[in-house]
Amino acid sequence: MTTLTNSTTTAVPTAQRGGRNVRSIARGLGVLVAALLVLAAAGAGYEAVAARGDAAAFPPPGQMVDVGGYRLHIQCVGTGGPTVVLDAGLGGTSLDWVLVQPEIGQTTRVCAYDRAGMGWSDSGPGPRTPSENARELHTLLVNAGIEGPYVLVGHSLAGKNVRLFAQYYPDLVAGMVLIDARSEYVDARTSPDEEKGFQSMYAALATVYRVARGVGLMRLIGAQVVGDAALPAETSRAIALIGYSPTSMVTAVAEARERTTDDAQLAAAPSLGDLPLVVLASETNTTGTANWAEAQQRLAALSTNSSLIVPAGSTHYIHWDHPAVVIDAVRQVVEQAQGE
Repeated sequence: MTTLTNSTTTAVPTAQRGGRNVRSIARGLGVLVAALLVLAAAGAGYEAVAARGDAAAFPPPGQMVDVGGYRLHIQCVGTGGPTVVLDAGLGGTSLDWVLVQPEIGQTTRVCAYDRAGMGWSDSGPGPRTPSENARELHTLLVNAGIEGPYVLVGHSLAGKNVRLFAQYYPDLVAGMVLIDARSEYVDARTSPDEEKGFQSMYAALATVYRVARGVGLMRLIGAQVVGDAALPAETSRAIALIGYSPTSMVTAVAEARERTTDDAQLAAAPSLGDLPLVVLASETNTTGTANWAEAQQRLAALSTNSSLIVPAGSTHYIHWDHPAVVIDAVRQVVEQAQGE
């Protein structure tokens, strides 16, 4: 005879199941956080060891010049005059000019330098205003024995630096090339909220880069993140490790914070007269950034001997995606300064 037995299932209360799920998720997150901490610690150890070889792997290619208790790095190639001086944009270094400096050096002397706190240069006193950068550049050129007159080339925010240099030392400036330069005209039409948003974004991005450097990520993948396909691989790697060093990031944030400080001086500056001037504006910004096209036209109007060029398909980094245009612009200004 077969005996049938009724089986019963005891239901687990929903709240109890939910509690178990929460505890499971918490344990999983705890394991994930622990793993991330282990990886971060390992990365930091790797970075600390690898960083010891950076000085030997990436020595300053130029000379270190004392400018009053701290040193700035400057690299010059070529011979002849007037000397061309290259000043990189916000967050940039002398490495930014690798695609144009050698070619310009075929016909005249050309120098690329690192502002205080950037690249290979020592940190300098604050605040890091465009006017401070202009005066430091003058001291650097004098102390390095690089005689004028100069053709000044400024990219982005450095356009303000070179314009102020021309205002302070007009007899030393033979010409100028502005590459998608930031203008006080755009600043005046940027709302306080927009400016605050930019400052917060830039500071946050710099923090991300500093953290990434601390755990070795910039060493592993930085060249792909901050470099460019047009640049030599070794240059992109140097930019990731030298150009985006923790000191450089701190300085870049300080420069960004002061980017409008000298706008009144720039707005009140006298005309450049018939100084040879070429303004290169990116198609990206002239078509996509409010007031940028008008600002570039106003920059070109600073001289009666100027031209405004917008290379087709150009981005903010015209010296990377259209280096030949920059080289031709500099040579044009140099030839005019020579009286040819």
